[in-house]
Amino acid sequence: MRPEYILKLDINGRQLNRVIIEQHYKKKHARSINDQLILELVKELNEGVFTIEEQHGEFQYFTVDLVWKNNKAYRLILLLCIAEKYLGVINAFRINRRKYHG
Repeated sequence: MRPEYILKLDINGRQLNRVIIEQHYKKKHARSINDQLILELVKELNEGVFTIEEQHGEFQYFTVDLVWKNNKAYRLILLLCIAEKYLGVINAFRINRRKYHG
């Protein structure tokens, strides 16, 4: 089951009204992330414009590599649904910030 949260966002100029979070992240990253943190990270993307990496049918896929929260860096793998007004979170996890701060 995929939890669905009401959240108004503007991503790539599209007005969205909810976020659906796949639970895949729990397989490897449950100790460092949860749905509530993912929602906080997604809020940081509001009014952002992101490059669509792939499109399959009504879904546009993209990755955001540096989302910061509490001095920790995260990667989000996301999708926009063209037919409906939601952002899907496919996966989310912490990344090594030293890679980005030498």
